[in-house]
Amino acid sequence: MKRADLRRIVADVLEIDPELLQSGTDLTQIETFNSVAVLTLMIELDMQAGVKMLPEEASKLRLYGDIERVVERHGFELSD
Repeated sequence: MKRADLRRIVADVLEIDPELLQSGTDLTQIETFNSVAVLTLMIELDMQAGVKMLPEEASKLRLYGDIERVVERHGFELSD
């Protein structure tokens, strides 16, 4: 999976510019990041990329890099 594709999925859910998402981006500072967005992200990652994020993983998301690490833990290599 390309990093740009993951960034686009997350940005679409959060309704922000994908360029704002870097590894250290604090998701909790993004106005649209809430429990509904997290659930939507779980669904979109499953539908668009086959990543089945667990609720325990989703509840710990704080930084954009956390999402990348979850994707990698599920066996997806992120490429540039």
